Amino acid sequence: MPNDPSTEALIRRYLDAAAAGDHERIWSCYAPNIVYEDTSVHQIYYGIEETKKFYVTTMGALDVHWVVEEMYATGSGFGIGGYMAGRHVRDLPGMPATDREFKVACASIADVRHGKIARNRDFWNNADLLEQLGFRTGKVSR
Repeated sequence: MPNDPSTEALIRRYLDAAAAGDHERIWSCYAPNIVYEDTSVHQIYYGIEETKKFYVTTMGALDVHWVVEEMYATGSGFGIGGYMAGRHVRDLPGMPATDREFKVACASIADVRHGKIARNRDFWNNADLLEQLGFRTGKVSR
């Protein structure tokens, strides 16, 4: 089944804005009452203002860029898979900037209502990220 053209256009607009670091265009893709869930760190952000704060703080500190390898778009939502890559350029809580590069597989699923992203859930492996940034060795001690 082919992708829904309007939802695919929304995804591409969002990804292009994120790649350009154009926050205003990113925000224009979100519904005002968006629910944004970062499942890997067990955080949920309610509404556009909480989502903006998360996005600027976390995505900016990691200088995140997405590479989409697959995309599915329907009239009511989408799923994308690929990886996020970047460099840890600014401090995060408990994690001073390392200037290390990373690449972590990820997926995102979302609900779309009235041409905006209403709910977004991101999935990625936090342990892989921490190991690549030097905060975890990957070995389990007993």
